[in-house]
Amino acid sequence: MNQFIINKYFSYLLIIVIFLIGIAVRSYNLNSEDFWTDEIFAFWTAQPDISFRETLIRTLNSNFNFLFDFLLKTFHSIFNYDVHISRLLPLSFSIISLILYIFFLKGISNFSSLIFGFFILSINIYHIKYSTEIRSYILTFLLSLIFFLLNFEKKELANLNIMRFCGIFFTAVLMVFNHSFTLLIILSFLIFKFLDCCRLKKFKIYDYILIISLSLLGLIYVFVYLPLNIKFIGADFFGSGNISPHWIKQIKPSFFTNFYFSQYFGSRILGLIHLSILIYLIIKFYKHLLKEFNIFSFFVILIVVSYSVPVVYSFLFEPVLVGRFLIFLIIPIISLIAFFIFKIENKILRYFFIFVTVVPTLLNHLIYENSFKKFYSDVYPVKPEISNALNLINVSDTKLFTIYKNNAKEKNAFLAYQNYILVYTNKLKYNLKYFDPNKENQSPQSIWVIHIKDAYKDFYIPKNFENFKITDKRQLNNIDIIQLKKK
Repeated sequence: MNQFIINKYFSYLLIIVIFLIGIAVRSYNLNSEDFWTDEIFAFWTAQPDISFRETLIRTLNSNFNFLFDFLLKTFHSIFNYDVHISRLLPLSFSIISLILYIFFLKGISNFSSLIFGFFILSINIYHIKYSTEIRSYILTFLLSLIFFLLNFEKKELANLNIMRFCGIFFTAVLMVFNHSFTLLIILSFLIFKFLDCCRLKKFKIYDYILIISLSLLGLIYVFVYLPLNIKFIGADFFGSGNISPHWIKQIKPSFFTNFYFSQYFGSRILGLIHLSILIYLIIKFYKHLLKEFNIFSFFVILIVVSYSVPVVYSFLFEPVLVGRFLIFLIIPIISLIAFFIFKIENKILRYFFIFVTVVPTLLNHLIYENSFKKFYSDVYPVKPEISNALNLINVSDTKLFTIYKNNAKEKNAFLAYQNYILVYTNKLKYNLKYFDPNKENQSPQSIWVIHIKDAYKDFYIPKNFENFKITDKRQLNNIDIIQLKKK
């Protein structure tokens, strides 16, 4: 067997090992934590036994994005409506995105960059985190990656034909109806496409069609769909026709020191390392980016547009920017670093950059992050410990419970909590009885109140239990259970 074949098999083996590590850190103890409020909402929206019209009403009552909720509903229709089944859907999207990223990097870089970039994504804390959350973000990542693959062949813009055009437009539609911030990808691509056509001084018929189609899609979404959705949700949630929900806060000055890189890579130090390397590489190779004007040039445009547009909008009108809304930026960030690090001629500097991105990241995972710690120790929960709360009630002398009806601004929070906890109780097969304050007329002698504190921290004895007193209180992570007995 010659050396070429040996190297080829070793290359495949290395990719497979990294891939298996990526799957392991995402799937091991997948349901070690219960849902938090956003996931509980998604679980409630995705009830398989309600109509698609009701699903649409539920999802549009809380956000602009319905694609993920419909896919989750379909998933539950096939595989059962179970609290431990739901996370298999985002996990599947995550694994598919890892596979596609291999082919993506293979087309735009050499083998060294492929291995390095794929390894960084496989252990990326942000990608891991949203691989196990029942929300739209990992699907946003996957659709964005598909959009890039359809628009570029190797490093250059792909030649358009009817099939590719339909694939690009259909993917763009799915993107914007999964998360509105993917409009930034479309805007960035339109800018890049226009500049590239001007640079080459030629516009083909499919170039015109694609630019017009994507522009119309963006305009219809912004000026037709969003206003109708905001009107449907109502001012109580958004306030006077604004597009920003109450929980999004204004950008702080500290944002401009890390641009959410601390979230994307696990800590402030790691964020600064990756941000500094990225800026250095863009400055060092700016001539290459201008001359070649390929996918890496597009990635720089995408990063600039994705930060500048929401930041300007936030200061002029209202805050709209949250780190997870830009999860798709992990693709250009890692791709740019992985490609241009191996363009550095100074070997000492090149290997230093590789070392400071890989080793501190692994140490951070092993020491601090649950994704790796769960392999060798118990992890501290960060989400509401609902199963433990139900277990404490089950072993107590009071088997009756209710759910605290809080004053959260989110519509239908109580209904979402009620649905999730009742489905969970049924799965655990506990002999507990639920007291529905909207249906029951007679007050019990003793009852447990489950208070999920994600949306509303303070607890007050409900009006229908005014003649009760607190006799026991158990505090768990992000959830309390309070025992009330008649005075």
